[in-house]
Amino acid sequence: MKATRIILFLFLLALLMPLFGQGVRVLHKKETKTVRSHFGETATIEQVQIPDNKESLNEFMYPGDCLYNVIVADEVQAYLFSTQAKGRYDYFDYSIIFSKALSVQAVIITVYRSTHGAAICQKKWLSQFNGYNGGELKLGLDIDAVSGGTLSASSIVEDIRRCHLFMSAFLITD
Repeated sequence: MKATRIILFLFLLALLMPLFGQGVRVLHKKETKTVRSHFGETATIEQVQIPDNKESLNEFMYPGDCLYNVIVADEVQAYLFSTQAKGRYDYFDYSIIFSKALSVQAVIITVYRSTHGAAICQKKWLSQFNGYNGGELKLGLDIDAVSGGTLSASSIVEDIRRCHLFMSAFLITD
């Protein structure tokens, strides 16, 4: 009887969590591995609570977006922004590591659900975003196109610009 109440309580809690702002998201293994390869094994990743009442962030924020501080020796060294973008038929999950100066240090695709366009998951292709620090970003001009992945590539190129705008607005209002 007590176990049933506990299960019911946890079920209700899981249903109600989205009503109380940003939920807790478990980091993907690739995110942790990439952060530690850039910042060392002692790097920790802590989720940042994004305020619901900041209108300046609303135009750049999507449901499910999560922001983390990358901490080394008790100091924030970088940010990890986790989000989704749309391919032809399916969404894919990805994260961006931003330096404190908001330059892209790495892009990681954590879950790619579509059967087409998976070439955008390659580290070499994703490394083209390294160093991006805002402004225009065009597929075919600044970023090489991908055969069979035009929609996914276009989507992530546009979305990385959105994420950079979010980070800029967040740090200004923080």
